[in-house]
Amino acid sequence: MRNHPVTRQVVEAAFSIHYSHLPEVTRAKIRNLIIDGMGVLIEGLGHHNVAIVVNHLREVGGKSTSYLPGHDYATSIPDAAFVHGIAIHVMDFEPMFDPPTHVVSPVLGALVALMMCDSESSCARRDPQGELFLKAFTAGIELQADLRTAALVADNDARVHENFFPFQKQGFHPPGTVGVMGAALAASIWLGLTVDQASMALGMAASRAGGIAGNIGTMTKAAHSGNAARAGVECAMLARKGFTASARTLEEPGGWGDVFGGDFFDRKQLIDGMQNLRCFTSPGFAFKHWPAHTAMQVSIHAALPLHTPGEPFAGEVHIESPVFKYCDRPNPTSTDECRFSIQFNVVQAIIDGKVTPESFSDAQLNRPEIQQLLANTRLEMRHDIPADFTKMEVHVKLSDGRTSSSDRWPGHWKLPATRHQIEQKFVHCASYMFEPEIARDLFNCLGGDEHQIDLLKVTTLLRNHA
Repeated sequence: MRNHPVTRQVVEAAFSIHYSHLPEVTRAKIRNLIIDGMGVLIEGLGHHNVAIVVNHLREVGGKSTSYLPGHDYATSIPDAAFVHGIAIHVMDFEPMFDPPTHVVSPVLGALVALMMCDSESSCARRDPQGELFLKAFTAGIELQADLRTAALVADNDARVHENFFPFQKQGFHPPGTVGVMGAALAASIWLGLTVDQASMALGMAASRAGGIAGNIGTMTKAAHSGNAARAGVECAMLARKGFTASARTLEEPGGWGDVFGGDFFDRKQLIDGMQNLRCFTSPGFAFKHWPAHTAMQVSIHAALPLHTPGEPFAGEVHIESPVFKYCDRPNPTSTDECRFSIQFNVVQAIIDGKVTPESFSDAQLNRPEIQQLLANTRLEMRHDIPADFTKMEVHVKLSDGRTSSSDRWPGHWKLPATRHQIEQKFVHCASYMFEPEIARDLFNCLGGDEHQIDLLKVTTLLRNHA
């Protein structure tokens, strides 16, 4: 298997994708991912963490090639990809795959930067109906999903020996490792690279893989997706200019597959996955209902029934959850950390009966009633509850005897998001930049009307807010 040109076969399968030939159920899943990602991007571009990055780029300078909607600013294509990748991930609001990774931010971040580049740029493409965009997006998503699945045996072995690949303090954050590969493949398709060049781009991207899990709960976590988007674009651009790397990174010793998948890396999964595009329906993607970490979705859903309007609860709270050590944050000190605190999310759901983007603010964190109930909240992480987002449960018990539990949320694999919920979320997110009627128009242009994407109109609307 090591001598088999797996990388080339994967690239060839990606290049042969025809979105219009796919089953409608698959096309609908792809459109939903794009719609959700674009909505989260638009709202994320207004986040204060993104403003820090944009201000930094203004200071260091860069070629004004790709427009940043909402910032009246243009920068280089790689730097724009960096901003877009961060913006999509900054609220932890994008979809989740299983095995866990965020596939949208690296690929969509890269493609939006390319899509929004100046018409005189060598990276510009005429793609009014979005056919090239859809092909590139589909391939980039599938590769990330397949890399996670192909590395699952090594991942599980690491989990047993407490030397975690995906999440714990000893490991990597998946979007930084698989995201750069997906972004490089997507950018290669957009830029019209040859199979040999795209294989080189993946080899370059493999050396950019990273993202330390210890930064979960900080501003830097979203930068893992931003770095993946930026590096992926840059690797494709360099490969187009003749910069070389190994073209066999998925099969060779010391390549991406060896480093992250070990001896049990399932290379056949990579070929079969890209040829059949199964990730969109098996298992598919979970869409987040609240702007917080995936485990928080179940935690919030478990706690909401315990809210009593007009009667603030002032007793004690006992929570039982799976063992996610990075989610045990009894005293979060920043809004970024709040998105990863089971205690904080359960408490605010009990007190307010809702969770919104505004819930993750300094004002909310410092509310006396929030702090008081946090002090009276105990989290028990149990090894007998599966630490698996598709199977996990959260149980909440109050000192007055009331209890509530959940193993899902609206958008979970067990309770898939409806088309109406996806539209509602998009319009709400996009309304941070657009009037509601324009947001709905943009929704339809992204495939919300169940037809092809009108990429020309999408870019026009976004450019008008650059």
